Amino acid sequence: MGLLELLMPPACAGCGRYGELLCHDCLTAFRPAGDPDDRFARADPGTVIGDALELAIAAVAHAGPARRSLQRLKYGGAARLAVPLAGAALPALEALLTLAGPQPLVPVPVHPARLRQRGYNQARLLADELGRAAGLQVIDLLERRRETARQHGLGRVARLHNLRGAFAVRDGHRAPATAILVDDILTTSATLEACAQTLRRAGSKHVFGFAIAREV
Repeated sequence: MGLLELLMPPACAGCGRYGELLCHDCLTAFRPAGDPDDRFARADPGTVIGDALELAIAAVAHAGPARRSLQRLKYGGAARLAVPLAGAALPALEALLTLAGPQPLVPVPVHPARLRQRGYNQARLLADELGRAAGLQVIDLLERRRETARQHGLGRVARLHNLRGAFAVRDGHRAPATAILVDDILTTSATLEACAQTLRRAGSKHVFGFAIAREV
């Protein structure tokens, strides 16, 4: 956590007004990743089914105050935003748990160079808060052994190729039979799929995914 973040009064990451990290107006402006009215008319953008990844769910759309808040968390050193963001996403995680059961949360890792630059892994912060709220174990099981090119602008196939061999299970750790991967933003699901493949190769039978927001 940066020194300025500790010393300055909190300003809402969504609208900039002083007083709260995320004000009530901005939190209520978060909208679901998928429109319930379209549930049977077209694919739900908040839900993804993969190959190694059985099912992934995103809580909200990556737009408006949610987008600005996640940008501050990821790039602005605003680590404390993990608390209100996880709180806003908790109902969606609880919906996933009705299918997956109370499984351990596994945060998507960042490369050590990126970790040194940011000072934290935003996915780990979010997983810790979600785990605390839902009473779930959090296992820092995966590591990113290879730094990859930026994923922004790449399609799903290119992203999967870019991530090939990037993840591994930490030495001395065992993969659980079932796990729920946690990330901040779901775009093409390539990162979650690559992590799920790694867990499957290490012995996991079922791998689910959860993200705070889905790129729309």
